[in-house]
Amino acid sequence: MPWLIVSNDNENGPKIRADQAVMDAHWQYELANRDKILVAGSLREDDGVTKNGSVLLLNVATRTDAEAFFANDPATQAGMRGATEIRWLNVAILDSEEQP
Repeated sequence: MPWLIVSNDNENGPKIRADQAVMDAHWQYELANRDKILVAGSLREDDGVTKNGSVLLLNVATRTDAEAFFANDPATQAGMRGATEIRWLNVAILDSEEQP
């Protein structure tokens, strides 16, 4: 089941993103769990450079699984996250192909 997580950074985001140890741990967490990740990336300001949030599309069974995945992310644990939405996504088109 695809679960979409969209999270804005809070006011501590820039400081936490500058902490290389936190961001390395975050990246390693995502790599270790890539079997659950369909899409992962940072959201950015219109300049295309300044990071201000993140998006994840997870292939997990339940909302509880998505919430647990997100809560265990080192960036989340470091306090980087602000307003966050977790929603089930009904995929209609993927890689230019209509989905059943």
